[in-house]
Amino acid sequence: MRTGPFSDTRVIERLNAYFVPVYVVNEDYAPDGPAPAEEKAERDRIYRAALAAGMSTGTVHVYVVAPEGQPLGTLHVARAARTERLLELLDGVVAELGLKPGEPLAAPRPQSVPRGHEPGSLVLHLVARGLGGGGSWDGTAENWIVYSTEEAALWLPSGELAEGRSWTIEPCLAERLLVHIYPVTENNDVTKNSIEAGELRARVVQVGAQRVLVRLDGRLQMRHDFYYQPDGNLVETDLVGYLEVERSSGCLAGLRLVTHNGRYGGGRFGVAIRMAEAETLPLRQ
Repeated sequence: MRTGPFSDTRVIERLNAYFVPVYVVNEDYAPDGPAPAEEKAERDRIYRAALAAGMSTGTVHVYVVAPEGQPLGTLHVARAARTERLLELLDGVVAELGLKPGEPLAAPRPQSVPRGHEPGSLVLHLVARGLGGGGSWDGTAENWIVYSTEEAALWLPSGELAEGRSWTIEPCLAERLLVHIYPVTENNDVTKNSIEAGELRARVVQVGAQRVLVRLDGRLQMRHDFYYQPDGNLVETDLVGYLEVERSSGCLAGLRLVTHNGRYGGGRFGVAIRMAEAETLPLRQ
């Protein structure tokens, strides 16, 4: 849903103008989950009320509920993931109740943020989307990879960064990043990914007055199952990007990396990664 209808500006505008959007994680609302007891009871009440009204129900479902609490419409996620079908449900409720648009009750904010980290960490923001041919859900997905200050320093070698100097990014660091490079699929458990071949190489291509520019090249072949059962699908892609290093402070100031000719499940996909934090990071000494 997040990579499909919830990435569509029409759906976003409808939800912000006419509804109070709420999403929950099923695991949090299980009997032993961390959600408050009153919230668990309300979630169960909505489910039972929809069932009694003869509406479709389930734990992976969209429920539209009136302010008084009664269900007004439901959709299974397989149907709600079709943007036009979800718009039809939302617009139907708006028309039936004669709703007027208003300002969001809560200020919109990013739904995807990096986990907590110490100052000086290397925080990478990853965006993935399908590029046609199948093998990927529609829409765009986000992820975050965080390296500690000590790990961030290992991206660069000790000593002078002279033009032409080259090195291989340490495998333990590269693999932490590479396991996240795959298209938009149902399976997002990176512990199930298996890298068959992968590396990142670095080479200093320019030493300027202010910054040193380091080219990144890489490749990846990784088994990644679309769902949670083994299916033999492989991620195959080249990678290209760069690092920027400040000469005066000897700090890592930027990182960009993109896939080139990414292939998966008979289709194409693209992933872009950038250094998300504005702060610069120290070199390994």
